[in-house]
Formats: sequence, C-alpha cells, structure tokens
Amino acid sequence: MSDNGWDDSGDGFSPPTYHRLHPGQADPDEHARPAGRFGTDRPDREPRPPSVRPEPTGDVTVTRAVVARSRYLSKLLAHKVISASQADGARESGLTAMIWNQVMSYGADAMITVALAGTVFFSAPSEAQRGNVLLYLLMTMAPFAVVAPVIGPALDRVQHGRRIVMAATALGRAVLAVVMAMNFTDLYVLFPAALGSLVLSKAYAVIRAAATPRLVPTDLTLVEANGRLSIFGLAAALVGGGLVGVAIKTTGSYPFGLWITAVAFAATAFYAFRLPRIIDTLPADVAAKQNRTIPPLPSPPQVIESRPGKHTFTTRLLGWAGRGFTPPVVLALQGESTLRWLSGFLTLFLAFHIEAISHGWHAVASLGAMGVATGAGNFIGTGIGTRLKLGRPDLIILVCNAVAAVACLAAALLFSLPVAIGATLVSAISNALAKLSLDALVQRDVPESLRSSAFGRSETFLQLSWVLGATVAILLPAKNGPLGFGVAAGLTIVVATFMALRERAVRADRRVRTSPQTSPR
Repeated sequence: MSDNGWDDSGDGFSPPTYHRLHPGQADPDEHARPAGRFGTDRPDREPRPPSVRPEPTGDVTVTRAVVARSRYLSKLLAHKVISASQADGARESGLTAMIWNQVMSYGADAMITVALAGTVFFSAPSEAQRGNVLLYLLMTMAPFAVVAPVIGPALDRVQHGRRIVMAATALGRAVLAVVMAMNFTDLYVLFPAALGSLVLSKAYAVIRAAATPRLVPTDLTLVEANGRLSIFGLAAALVGGGLVGVAIKTTGSYPFGLWITAVAFAATAFYAFRLPRIIDTLPADVAAKQNRTIPPLPSPPQVIESRPGKHTFTTRLLGWAGRGFTPPVVLALQGESTLRWLSGFLTLFLAFHIEAISHGWHAVASLGAMGVATGAGNFIGTGIGTRLKLGRPDLIILVCNAVAAVACLAAALLFSLPVAIGATLVSAISNALAKLSLDALVQRDVPESLRSSAFGRSETFLQLSWVLGATVAILLPAKNGPLGFGVAAGLTIVVATFMALRERAVRADRRVRTSPQTSPR
C-alpha cells in the first residue's frame, strides 16, 4: 500500500481511478493489511523539508554556461582537426608535420596580403582600374621570372638540406615583413620587399611540393596527400587573414599587422627545422627505387640534334621547358594550364561585367557571390581530392576540362548572372582538383633530382596562363556576357578534345613500348 492509500502492486504503474473507496465503504481486503498509518506496517516517513529554490544569479550563470560550452566546442573542434591531420598513417610517416608547417606558412602569407591591403597597391580611382590591373598582373609574374630559371635548378642541387632551405625562406619573409613594417609609407622600399616576399613564398611552395612524396604514407595516394595539404592551407589562410584583419581593425595600424606576420614567419621557420629527417636524406633502398623512373621526354633533344643550326633559341627553350617531363606530365600540364587560363579569364571578365551592369548594393552582392563561388570551389575541389582513390591523375584532369567546358557552354547559351556564377563555381572546383592531380603526376613521374625545377617550371606556366586569361578578359567588351563565356567555352572544348585524342595516342605508344618485341624472320 503506497503513501496515498492506493494499492502498490510493484508494476510501476499507478492504480486505476475507478478503484477508489468511498467514505464509509468497507474494504474487502482490510483483513489482509496490518494496522498502522494508512493501513501499512511501514514506519512513518519523516516529512520532507520545504524545497528552497536557488537564488538567481542572473548573467553570471548564463555567462559561465556559454564559456563552458565554448570551451567544449573548441576542444572538440581542435581534436577533430588534429585527428584529421594524423589520419591514415600521416603521423607515422611525417606528413602531419608537413601539414602543420604549411598551415603556418599559408596563414602567414595571408596575413601579409591583408596587411598590405591598405597600401597604394590596392587603392586606385575607378578610371585607372584596368591599367592598374595590368600592372598587378605583371607584378605577379615577376617572382616566376626568378623561380623557374634560377631557384628551381638551384633547389634541384639541394637534396640533403631541404629543411634548412624551407626555414631560410620563412626567415627571409620574416625579415622582409619587418622591413615593410618599418617603411610602410616608402613605396621604393615597400615594393621590392613585397616582390621579395612573393619570390620566397614561391620558393617555399616548390621545395615543399618536391619533398612531399617522401612523407606520403602507404594508405594515401599522392592526390589525397596533396589535397590534405591544400585543404589545411586554405583554412589556415582564412584564419590567418581574419586574425590580422581583426588586429588591424582594432588598432588601426597596418604596420602592426606586419609585425604579427613577422612573428608568424619566425614560428614557421622554427617548426621547419622540426620536420622529419627523411626530407633531407632518403634510405638507400628507397633512393635506389625512386631513381628507377620513367625516362624524360626525348623529343627536344632529337630536335636539337636533327637541326643544330636552326631555331637554336626555340629548341633550347623547348628543351628547358620539357626537361624531365614525361608525355603524361606534358599532357596534364596543358590541361591544367587551360583551366588556370579559364580561372584568370572568368575572374576578371565577370568582375568587370558586374561593374558594368550593376551598381550599389546589387554590385556588391554580385561581387561577393562571385568571390564566395571561387573560394567554395577551391575548398570543394580540394576536399574531393582528399578522398579521391583514383590512380589515374591524367584522366582526372581530362574529365575536369570536359566538365568546365560544359559549364562555360551552358553559361554562354543561357547567360544570366546566377548561371555565370554557377559556371565559375564549377570551373573553380575543376581547377582545384586538376591542380592536385598535376602535382601528383609530377611527384610520381619526374625524377627526384629534377623535381624542384619541374615544379618551378610548372608553376611558371600555370601563372603565365592565368595572366594571359586575365589579359584577354580585360580586352573583351565587359557588357557582352555571352561573348565572354563563348570564348571560354570554345577554348576549353578545343583543349579537352585535343587532350582526349592525345591521351589515346600516348596510351597506344605506351602499349607498343611495353609489348614484347618479335624477332624478324
């Protein structure tokens, strides 16, 4: 019998209400219950003390809850990010250390870009925009004039001191950031220092790409490893640029942002020395295995020997450009160069088109949507690359060209601003994924003794393609959207068709080379 006078059968449910006894009615089971309070033999319970509600603490409790929840979410996010960097054997192989070194380098590069945003590089009246854009394009090509012919071959000779070179590039950028912070208003100092920082940044990218194959675990492909490096680098660029932007907005001082950047570059240099030693020295068995690679493209030497007195400069240039590149690498470089041309073309053409047809908040929203599409495309393409298990990077580049061609053709036929921004998103995804595939091909097929210069030349060709695409976009009429996307679709379709035919020819030639030779009768 429970305290309230109802039968307690022990089944966990309350008794039905229709068994209530009316006053004066005898209970038929009264003899079965012992006497006592409420007819039970259990001791009387002590009365419970009156409940006292806690005094309200107001905002203190809410603040503590928010802080505790924020700490929990921060720890959870940090745990997931660290786990992602160490997954699939990356920690054991040393790839995790390279990932975090690239995170710091990319973040610091974004910091220096944001810190220079208030200089004369990015402030100009609207009537001088096209001329300033051309000047900016020429400035972006300046570092590659040093990286490709000078730094790349020099890095080929550095096979046992890559950690020192990576640290030196970071220290050099730290020193240049200090110089720019101390001479922020002097253009004659700021301009050469900015170019020097760009050169060292490209040198770091070349040496990092050349050293990555030594750290790829067995559970990852080169495309996946490059994708993981890129996705962490892009996230670090967003975070680093945002932090410096907040610091500059708070203090109102752009030089202060450069001082923070210098500290970030110094930390990058310190952790470059802590990279795995295998970057500098390969085991003997691994070095012997990597030296047995596919021979380089033989066509430029044959041309030089067949016509030694004709087109000497051209043949030397072709020989330099194709040094160490196999036919699949050459074909992949052509495909990715087309996508990089498309990236530069769409970026400038769509920006000037929006400026020509839109005004006020509509123009701002359209430009913001274009920027979001480009950034999201890079993230999505890189994210796809981190999970891609395909062993044919050249086929990925061919498919990316075909997809970008279809997107541009659809935008030309059904032109509107949303459709154009959608085509930009698809092109950005294709460009990011094709770039990862090209890096994987260079890392796989080019001998390690030529890998640094190969990356320097490939980056030079890609940047030149971007500049050419942007230049063509500036020369076209900005208001004619279908014309611009028609030009982009036509070039991309031609290159995709050429790549498909050339791919068949390369595969047929490979089958002929690998087939057993029959002796003549």
